[in-house]
Amino acid sequence: MLIKKIAVIAVAAALTGCANNSALEENIASLTNKVDSLSNEVAQLKSQSQAISKDAKAAKSAAEDALASAQKANDRIDNVVASYKK
Repeated sequence: MLIKKIAVIAVAAALTGCANNSALEENIASLTNKVDSLSNEVAQLKSQSQAISKDAKAAKSAAEDALASAQKANDRIDNVVASYKK
């Protein structure tokens, strides 16, 4: 008896679900559009991130080169001062 009630409820739920297919399809289409939009945004953010990373590496390299040049200049000045002290 209990199994028959569960079966009737399951059939009723299935029929109700089938009757509401258009709303479900609209929701799926809406979600698909949202996923596509988010995928495009993620792709743009990845591209921006790569560009920023490239710029940061170039800036770091330039800063290291400038620091090395400044260190060489300081060493030359130190050598000049040391030669005057002798």
